Amino acid sequence: MSTHSIEFSNVTKRFRRHFWTASKLAIDNCSFTIDKNAVTGFVGPNGAGKTTSIKMILGLVRPERGFIRINGLDPRATSSRTGVSFLSERPYFYDHLTVAETLRFALRLQGGRSSSETTAISKALDEVELGSVSSMMVKDLSKGMQQRLSMAQALLCDPALFILDEPMTGLDPLGRRLFRTIISTLGRQGKTVFFSSHILDDVESLCTKVVVLSKGRCAYQGAISTLLSQGFLGTELTVSGLGNETRAGLAALGFSVTGTEPGESVIFVKKNQDLRKCQAFLYEHGIACESIAKRNASLEDFVYKQQ
Repeated sequence: MSTHSIEFSNVTKRFRRHFWTASKLAIDNCSFTIDKNAVTGFVGPNGAGKTTSIKMILGLVRPERGFIRINGLDPRATSSRTGVSFLSERPYFYDHLTVAETLRFALRLQGGRSSSETTAISKALDEVELGSVSSMMVKDLSKGMQQRLSMAQALLCDPALFILDEPMTGLDPLGRRLFRTIISTLGRQGKTVFFSSHILDDVESLCTKVVVLSKGRCAYQGAISTLLSQGFLGTELTVSGLGNETRAGLAALGFSVTGTEPGESVIFVKKNQDLRKCQAFLYEHGIACESIAKRNASLEDFVYKQQ
């Protein structure tokens, strides 16, 4: 049995905006896999092909070449979407329905049993903190509240695979924190979560793995820690009470120091410098190191340098 929830193999997709214009390459011989029971981020600059890829995974758009499998099935098969929830970047609801009616409609489309409707709807609304507005009309909800309703809809029927396209869009800080908690909880429960995001801090904090898309191609897939380790810049040592003479000695050895005497200072040892030499110098001058940490380039540096 495959350990992958999603398989993308040598997929190519072109679009033509108008009949008389040349087609545009959106996905270019792209391959990647999404592991089961893991939270995976899907990142890349605007126009990299993330939304097109998600549409092909869901069977809404067909590839020109290559193949896609979702839970081992062709996306064209209706059965491939059993146990799968999708949250759109731009959710659409019927304005004349209430919040509860919207979820009841969604639940019945998914084959939910009427005997468990009330419990399932109440549970989903509580998870997104909309229980107090269940009778409010959808047209009266703010953009952020509609995004929460979209997440509640995704949580119905307890699916095994979540595909979330820009789930943090339109959320205020409290909403983002709530969604982070929901996604983190799903990961601990052993669910498979695949979500695209422009907020790379969310990807770094929530995901163990990441797929980076650039110009329709997979530029990287694997552990976030491995990706970030490639951007190791050096080591920071935090100390207190550095005198002018000691600072001059560190500078003579090629180490940079920030901070002023007698407060806390940070010594930066570049990756091509000898960390042990810096530590030995501090020891000789009776200076204790309060903390030591690696300095890495951010995930944002890696993603947007792919442009």
